[in-house]
Parts: sequence; structure tokens; C-alpha cells
Amino acid sequence: MKRMSLAAILASGLGLGAIAMAQDAVYTYTDERGSCTGQELMSEDERPSYIQSCDGVGDWTWYSVSGEHGQSSRFSDRQDPDIRGQYGGYVGNFGQYHTVIEWRVSLAGTPYATIHRYISATFETGDAERQETLIVTALRAGETPTSCHIGYVDASAVPNANAIAREMADRLAADFDCGSGEIWVVDAASPSLDAALANGSTTRAY
Repeated sequence: MKRMSLAAILASGLGLGAIAMAQDAVYTYTDERGSCTGQELMSEDERPSYIQSCDGVGDWTWYSVSGEHGQSSRFSDRQDPDIRGQYGGYVGNFGQYHTVIEWRVSLAGTPYATIHRYISATFETGDAERQETLIVTALRAGETPTSCHIGYVDASAVPNANAIAREMADRLAADFDCGSGEIWVVDAASPSLDAALANGSTTRAY
């Protein structure tokens, strides 16, 4: 299926509301409440990492790699754990994902996006400050890549961050161009999805 760019959608006059998907939410877990496997590895220069996979919705699996500077992850509908994921550290370092994953699921039961909270630390004031970012990921069953980040919501700076992340998933996931390398950002400067779209608030993918 050919995917339209956001600019093409806006230019067509359809409006973003026209591509919103019927949706529901399903939750899975990356701790003892979920079905997960993992192992610790040691690199040649003695840097430890932890590889983990957890069952998601339907045939989907969450894969992650945790190292000394943070955590990367990806979602896949096939068994391909060795493919590199996307780094979770939109800002800050030494971060990790929360143990709850929200899956946005169509009324037909098909997952099309996820929302996953990433918790890291910033040092802008000299002291460690907790930073929370909701990462919205589009799912691409049968495609390459099988998932990609589409948006970051600064949950430490924006009220109603969860609602904004759901709106982003439901409005943008279906037609987001995973090859663009650009990710939408909702933060204090652009505190809503409409503001981010109007301001061109984006960052490069990690």
C-alpha cells in the first residue's frame, strides 16, 4: 500500500480527522506480569547488555536491548530478534522503558500503533532530573521495517500527555512515512498535536 506524506494528506483537503482509525487499547507488560525471555551478554570490551523479548498483541513481539547508556526497542510480527531497534532516549541518558505497553488496536482487533513511556535523566541544571517521554510507534505488519517511531510527547512538560499520544497514534500511524527519518515532537513549545503539526515540530530518528 502506498503511504501518503503528511503534507500530501493536508494538501488533498481530506484533513487528519478523515484518516483517524477506529480504536481500542490493549495493555501488555515487560515484567513478571508478561510473557518474556531475556539474557545478559558481554561484549569483547566487557560492556554488558541485556537482550529481552516479550509477547505482544496477536503475533507481535517487543524486542529490546539495554546497555549502560540506555535502551533501544522495536516491535515485530515475525521472529527476527537480531535486527537493531530504535533508541528510546529522545532526551537524556541512562534511560529505560516502563513496564507497560499500550497497544492501539482497530475494532477488527489489529494493532496499528503502540505507546511506551521512556524514563531517562537530564543534567541541564547539573543535577540529575527525571525526564519522561511517551514514544508513539507505528506498526507495519509484513513490511520492512516492521515498526518505527512516529512521535515523542514530553510527558514531563505537557499536560494530558497520554491523551495526546493516543491522538497521535490514531491520527498519524496509518499513513506515516517510516522512511522520512523525521519524528513529530509535542513539548512545551508545541503543547498539542495540532501545534506540533502547524509548527513543524520534529526531530531526527535515533
